[in-house]
Amino acid sequence: MKRYLILFVASLIILGSALSGCTGPQPTPQSSSPFQKGDGQPPQAEASREDVLGSGKQVVLGFYTDIGSGESRAKQTMMEHIKAIDEVAFFWYTFDGTGKVNSADADLSIKEMAQKGGAKAYALVHNLKDKQFDPQVAHQVLANPTIRKNFINNLVALTTKENWDGIAIDIEKILAADRNNYSTFLSELQGALKAKDKILNVSIPAKYHDDPNDTWSGAFDYAAIGKTADQVVLMTYEEHGLGSTQGPIASQGWVNRVINYATGKIPHEKIVMGLPVYASNWASNKPTLPTYISYAQAVNLARKHSVSILYDKTQQAPHYTFTDAGVRHEIYLENVESLTAKLETAKKSQLHGVAIWRLGIEDPLLWTDVLKGYSSGHK
Repeated sequence: MKRYLILFVASLIILGSALSGCTGPQPTPQSSSPFQKGDGQPPQAEASREDVLGSGKQVVLGFYTDIGSGESRAKQTMMEHIKAIDEVAFFWYTFDGTGKVNSADADLSIKEMAQKGGAKAYALVHNLKDKQFDPQVAHQVLANPTIRKNFINNLVALTTKENWDGIAIDIEKILAADRNNYSTFLSELQGALKAKDKILNVSIPAKYHDDPNDTWSGAFDYAAIGKTADQVVLMTYEEHGLGSTQGPIASQGWVNRVINYATGKIPHEKIVMGLPVYASNWASNKPTLPTYISYAQAVNLARKHSVSILYDKTQQAPHYTFTDAGVRHEIYLENVESLTAKLETAKKSQLHGVAIWRLGIEDPLLWTDVLKGYSSGHK
């Protein structure tokens, strides 16, 4: 399976540049009426489990990250479309080998904006370190019952201290040997969070068969995770990405295979299907190192080089090519047509919802032409 979210490595580089077409003034909480609570009190996170869970509900979750220049657009996008977003997972927290939870990026005023707008807010905890996912820090915590318990206590304390509605776990590149340890950790964490009426949201890599020895997805026991997690974000992207040659980010046939396998292991009413809204630019001089770019950047590149964006109806994948300074570029992206096809899969499979990776870099038509009317919890 291809390496999801290691594309963060590319984003740390490329998103340092301005996102074309993504600039604009940022409204403050006072200038946007959906965020006015009225009594001046901080948002509450009560009855979150009852509000979020249950059969027949369809949710839209947005991933929020502050990497590079994407911060301003992520905030603006969240504020502009808060009435179409049910949940926001903030990619802000890491942990060390003792189970201590750390954050250098958390801005709780943004989290409160989401909650005041009616969305649930999750503190997302990950193991990304120095541009790579760290399997060793995960092993130190997962394999040691005492440290694992300390980690869980710290996560629960975080939700109560900072008024989060739940915890989102995105620990990746876990050692295959830690498969059972990871499942045990999630079971213990879910019990501790449930006692505080908090949600456990877990992101897992996409696959369509189980190989416990696989170095990327082997540690993820779909059936065990499906029994304990309240929500499971299925990362249905990076079919082709860092480490592979060019191809669709998530072709429809591949997505269907992943969903069919997942729904056989995990209750469909818990699955939140990932929606990729980024683009990948493969250059012939770096055939397995695509550049991670926004939708706006992809469209502007096509315009700059006077090429048309083609659409593969079989794979439901937009793409185009151009040559610049002797280097051939092939770009795959996601637009309103491809994302609509993916949303139809989520509907037909009666999934719990969809998760946008990531807020602020998407085709603007996502909100008006794709997701409009989808959420069952519209404010």
